[in-house]
Amino acid sequence: MSSTSSVVPIATNLSSALGGGEAQTQQIQNQSASVFFASLVSSIVVFGIEVAVFLVIKGYLPRIYQPRTYLVPEKERTEPPLKGIWRWILPVYRTSKVEFVQKCGLDAYFFLRYLWLLLKIFVPSAAVILPILLPLNYVGGKGPNFATGIYSNATTWNNVTGLNQFAFGNVRPDETNRYWAHLILAVGVIVWSCWVFFDELKDYIKLRQAYLTSPQHRLRASATTVLVSGIPKEWCTAEALDALYDVFPGGIRNIWINRKFDDLNDKIKLRNKLALSLESAETNLIQNAKKAQLKRTNEEAKKAGKKQTKKEEKQEKKRIDEKAAAVANLDGVSAGDPHQIRHNVREILNDRGRQHSRDESKNPFHKRRLVPIPLVGQGIDVVGQGLGNIGKTVLEGFRTVGKEVDERLNTTNGFVPPEDREFATQLQTMGGYEPPEDKTVANQHDPEDKEARSGNHLRDSASTMVQRRDWDIRSDRSYNEDDDHDALWRKYLKPKDRDTMRLPIFGWTWMISLPLIGKKVDTIYYCRKEIARLNVEIEEDQGNPGKFPLMNSAFIQFNHQVAAHMACQSVTHHLPKQMAPRMVEISPNDVIWDNMSITWWESYIRTVVVLVLIVGLVIGWAIPVSFTGTLSQIQYLSQTLSWLSWLQRVPAVILAVIQGLLPQLLLALLLLVLPVILRLLAKNQGVPTGMAVEISVQKFYFAFLFVQVFLIVSISTTITTVVAQIAASPQSIPAILAENIPKAANYFFSYLILQALSVSAGALLQVGELFSWFVLGPLLDGTARKKWARQINLPTTQWGTFFPVFTNLAAIGFIYAVISPLILIFNVITFGLFWIAYRYNSLYVTKFRSDTGGLLFPTAVNQLFVGLYFMEASLIGLFFLVTNADANGNPTTNTPCKPQAIIMIIVLCLTVIYQVLLSQNFSPLYRYMPITLEDDAVERDAEFARAQEMHSMDEERGNNDNRPSSSSGANVEGLEDLTPAQRDFLVQRAFQHEALRAKRPVVWIPRDDLGVADDEVYRTQRASKHIWISDQYTALDSKARVVYRRSPPDFSEVDLIDL
Repeated sequence: MSSTSSVVPIATNLSSALGGGEAQTQQIQNQSASVFFASLVSSIVVFGIEVAVFLVIKGYLPRIYQPRTYLVPEKERTEPPLKGIWRWILPVYRTSKVEFVQKCGLDAYFFLRYLWLLLKIFVPSAAVILPILLPLNYVGGKGPNFATGIYSNATTWNNVTGLNQFAFGNVRPDETNRYWAHLILAVGVIVWSCWVFFDELKDYIKLRQAYLTSPQHRLRASATTVLVSGIPKEWCTAEALDALYDVFPGGIRNIWINRKFDDLNDKIKLRNKLALSLESAETNLIQNAKKAQLKRTNEEAKKAGKKQTKKEEKQEKKRIDEKAAAVANLDGVSAGDPHQIRHNVREILNDRGRQHSRDESKNPFHKRRLVPIPLVGQGIDVVGQGLGNIGKTVLEGFRTVGKEVDERLNTTNGFVPPEDREFATQLQTMGGYEPPEDKTVANQHDPEDKEARSGNHLRDSASTMVQRRDWDIRSDRSYNEDDDHDALWRKYLKPKDRDTMRLPIFGWTWMISLPLIGKKVDTIYYCRKEIARLNVEIEEDQGNPGKFPLMNSAFIQFNHQVAAHMACQSVTHHLPKQMAPRMVEISPNDVIWDNMSITWWESYIRTVVVLVLIVGLVIGWAIPVSFTGTLSQIQYLSQTLSWLSWLQRVPAVILAVIQGLLPQLLLALLLLVLPVILRLLAKNQGVPTGMAVEISVQKFYFAFLFVQVFLIVSISTTITTVVAQIAASPQSIPAILAENIPKAANYFFSYLILQALSVSAGALLQVGELFSWFVLGPLLDGTARKKWARQINLPTTQWGTFFPVFTNLAAIGFIYAVISPLILIFNVITFGLFWIAYRYNSLYVTKFRSDTGGLLFPTAVNQLFVGLYFMEASLIGLFFLVTNADANGNPTTNTPCKPQAIIMIIVLCLTVIYQVLLSQNFSPLYRYMPITLEDDAVERDAEFARAQEMHSMDEERGNNDNRPSSSSGANVEGLEDLTPAQRDFLVQRAFQHEALRAKRPVVWIPRDDLGVADDEVYRTQRASKHIWISDQYTALDSKARVVYRRSPPDFSEVDLIDL
């Protein structure tokens, strides 16, 4: 590969830098290959390191690399991969489609199907195009010595070097007939892609319809519920809606008319925020008191000359840890429990049974009367698709596979599985604790095993570990801060050691606290007063929902799924914008309640504002993105800009790495923050569900990526090398652009190889999770609740920003498939490696809390047409700009490739028509269920019901050892585990506003052997009986770190059932 040496004058500004001549352009071309190979080597090194680290630590960290093998409901669990360096790949390939969909959902399946679709397009395309176009472009092409002889005096002709010799522009002017091959192959790629789109969308419709009509899905409230917006006032009553929609088959089951609970919702959010602040402040107070006591003990021992040996210190820590373990094993102290929480389905069903029968002795799980659920707590607070029964799933999972890893590395974050005594001993110096005998989380809340509690009484286990006074706990309305003069924490701390906070200025509760601004208050005292006040106000408002104004929307649940789909597609009202839009297949946990009070005209205004902001964001983002493209020409700029001349002293290898790798890394960092902004804009657009947010984000993000990553980067890359030539010869603009546009592919070679190697390996390595566990966890997780949340919350995927990344890469591949065919190699490598990485993560790592049923897949397929259109438009321009040369080497005025250009114009028009017809015929089938499938679905429902009945009978026959069956509410992982009557009971309040279903949070603090925590519970109860505070099943270890035994007292497994 030859290079051209020349004396380059030093420029003083960017304009003069872009005014160089042909020598600079040739030098950039010569370096394209070296820059690419430097980028390739760097990416391979990063890839190798990340994969090697993954293979080494994968077996030691199952919580990070295999949590789906034990931390999810049993029906969603994946079998642990085989031990061995590479044997984990086998189940990644062998897992069947049916099993994958059952465990991961349709969104995950169709994302991987989308990657497979891209491989299905690009692998055959590469197999056909590369053997034809690479030799056709390279052999007998212009090459590095073309602009000599008869071509040396023509400004139109340039030498072609590096990877550009394999591109469209390397064909000699006297060999233009070769472009027929480019046309034929381009048409072949378009036809093949269109057929694949049709075939994949047809299969998508089949699978989605099978999903919609499956018995498991039809049991859910989301399958039969329609959200109706824009309801006129005269129709906004349950009676009127029932009479209107009763015409559909099967009639109506439930109607939830939405009310404007914005004020109540704001109070709940503030209450929850203050509860977390109080929890953190109380935890810090207890920890600091313990640390002060340990420090005092050490100082006294030092003064007495009783310095301990290392062995004695180790034994002392062990003794303290054992003492903490004993404390954590006990119930602890709790006060202010309003009994709103039903911790499992069994308790809810017991309440239902009491409503129908007074003969409670027949219920084996209800020996004593429970306190009835008050109005506040009757709803089912659905906050996610579910992590399953924590008692069975989390604890058993950690017991089975957590031991091996955590014996080596501290990934428990304060949690130890039950019954593993040896493991607990090993973790005592790392914040572990001794697990109790009880194996299930549910039993800690089982009224059968505990005394009845009321909001103004404390209960404590018979413990000799913690000495405490007998307290007469009553609500003391005259309680104030001065009453804390005898508080136990004062033995170890001073008032100035307590946590303080700044109140927001002007009383704006929505505003964050600012340093040195606002009134400074004691966090504990202030939060106690505010939480007590808010609890009273919230529970009073929840008991009187009728005082809140009605909104113009309602959730209507039908008895039959087909009725819901018919109602959603029918024209309901005789006036425009009335009783519309209507949405079906809405999951209760996916509703954005803050947007339910938005009117139709407000939604239109918000949409316009969001679109304007998106356009402004795209334009404004062009500046930093263009800068990343300019960095790929850093060596040329260093020779032409005087203030960058120092870069010429940098070694060539380092400069090549900077040019090849740094632009892509900066671009990737810029794109990290963008999804957060787009999702915020989409949510404020006023859409009612998270599913609609993701679809909006998918559209916004793809448009942004295509403009910024492709258009802007391509222009900035080519402009730095062609502006000088355009200034010298304006009439040659078309020829120069035709010559240089293919060279922009060199940037995307580096970009794709970075995505293929570094990013895919990073996804496999779970860099973010490692950072979260070993950096953020120790820094941020100070309370038992935060430790528990990090332990059970698995990584999630937001599909709205996932699909567009690969759609954009595919669009770039389409555009350059014929212009610069080498890109096909990198497309195949990229999509292949990502398919492996994300299939592994889907099976073993990621938890999918909500599922759109694959609705993002057809949107992504339609966005691929953008790549085809730009491919066709680019080839049309290039064909028109091809020129011949006469005998003297001067360009002729004829257009030798005009026939190819005309044919490509026709193909472009046919592609547009094809997409329109494809969308018109397929779009209605993406979202709605055809009536023709109802009969088959009913038959499958009957078969499913019979199978469930047989399963229940088998369970009852096998329950001679008094183990509970699923029909009684035990071991429930989904609605299919319940009887129809039980399901109806749970679903009754599925679409009740979340503000009515919100429950009083518990302030969960760690118990200590000094008794400070128990004393704080007592003083909080004295301050107000309307605050729930507990130190149950928590403790401090020998280093005053928080450890926990069970889930928080206000956690309910019912919240995790997907309704």
